[in-house]
This record gives sequence, C-alpha cells and structure tokens, in this order.
Amino acid sequence: MGKSLRLSRIFRKDTGNALVLPVDHGIGGSLKGLEDPVQTIKALQTSDIDAVLLNDGIAKQVEEAFYGRNAPGRMLNADVFSYDTTNDKLEHHVTFSPELAVRKGYDCMKFVLFWDRPAEERMRSISLLASIIEEADKWDMPVLIEPLASKPIEDPEEYKKVLTDANRVAYELGADILKVAYPGDNETLKDWVKKFNVPIILLGGGKTGTKEDLIKLVAEAVDVGVNGVAIGRNVWQRPVEEAKELLRNFADIIHQPRQRNGGFMR
Repeated sequence: MGKSLRLSRIFRKDTGNALVLPVDHGIGGSLKGLEDPVQTIKALQTSDIDAVLLNDGIAKQVEEAFYGRNAPGRMLNADVFSYDTTNDKLEHHVTFSPELAVRKGYDCMKFVLFWDRPAEERMRSISLLASIIEEADKWDMPVLIEPLASKPIEDPEEYKKVLTDANRVAYELGADILKVAYPGDNETLKDWVKKFNVPIILLGGGKTGTKEDLIKLVAEAVDVGVNGVAIGRNVWQRPVEEAKELLRNFADIIHQPRQRNGGFMR
C-alpha cells in the first residue's frame, strides 16, 4: 500500500505516465546551467512537472516547492560514483538510506548500475543494489535503477547489448522503475517495454540536438509504451522561457490519452 501510494505521487493516475525533472547532477561537481539548482527548481516549477529528482541538500532548501495537493513528487538521488582514470576504476557508494527517505517524505530512491565494467565491479554494484532494495522493501520505498554504460561504446550492437543486459539485471534485482538510456532505435526500446513489466522512464542524456529532435524522441518513445521521460540538461541549459515551453511540449505528449498495453499502464 505504501509503495503504491508513493508511486501514485510520481505517475499520474489517468495516464500512468510521468514527466521528471532531474536536477541531481551537482553531486558530481559544478555543471553549466545548474550553478544554482535551488533557483533552477523555482524558475521551472510548473504543473507540467510530475516529479523532481534531486539531492537531499537541495531538497532542504526548496521544501515549499513540494507543499500542497498538486505539488510534484520527490525522487531522492541516493548514490554517488567516481571514476579514477589513472587505473580505470569506478567507485560506487550509497549516500542515503531508505529509512532517511521515508522520514523525509521522499516518494522514490534512485541508483545507478554501470554494466560495461569488470566483473568485480559489477558484482559489487549488484550486491549493493540487492541490499538496498531489500531494505527499501521493508519501508515500502520504491527504488528506481538507472542502467548505464560508463564510457562511450562505438559499436551500436554492443551498446544495445550492454544496456539490454543492464536493464535485465536491474529488473531481476527488483527495481520498481527503470530509467533507461536511448538504445539507438525504437524497436529495442519497444522490446524493453514488452519484457520489463515495470514503469520505464527514458533519460535525456547530454544537451544535444534541437528542440524538434527532442520532441520527436519523446513522442516516439511514448508511442512504443515508455511511461515518461527524465530530461535535465536538455531543459535547464536553455533560457527559462524556452525550457518551460519544452516542458509543456513534453507533458502534452506524455499525458495524451492512451490505451492500456498490459501490466503497468502504458
């Protein structure tokens, strides 16, 4: 019951979909367009946004943005990673516990899973995520996992395989939501929707392409059954009014009337 209630604060009841605004990038250091995440959240706060993904330190400073009946859900970025280029080693650690997330009223916790890594690193991440999912279940706290490649993969087929395997592992571990990278074609995305019976959110990645390209990407993803998008840099690295217009366009696409496609509403 508690988990379903929290998920209902992220995904709209009428469509089963969500528009997520990620502003959690600062945990890795300064980033253009997010120099002041508090101001970014306040400037872009509109009814188009269903949930905001952020770090706890920023959440403390914008509590008023999440008060009220129609306030967006809050998704806690709950891990951190650091890549050491000298020895090609990736460190991955949990920053916040499910108990803290419940006490502070979050609706979901987000973790990353890098799959193009040596076996030892993959196993450490699997163990870490399995433990956190077990603990989160005790508190009815939903867990979102974001399966990724840590470095560019030039071969399109290899890239799709890495992402597909990573999504499968996250799904098997018990992720309540998958936040997926675009695999390069809509057929693969459609296949993920068919095989992974949990809400799937498409991440936006780095700032690339035109507004029209982004709108087309979102429309095609929603058409194959994706349950929404989480787009940050491609939104808040633009002028405020342009960013708000883009969010309106995304929301119109994501929440257009659709038919149920089995399992979660897609």
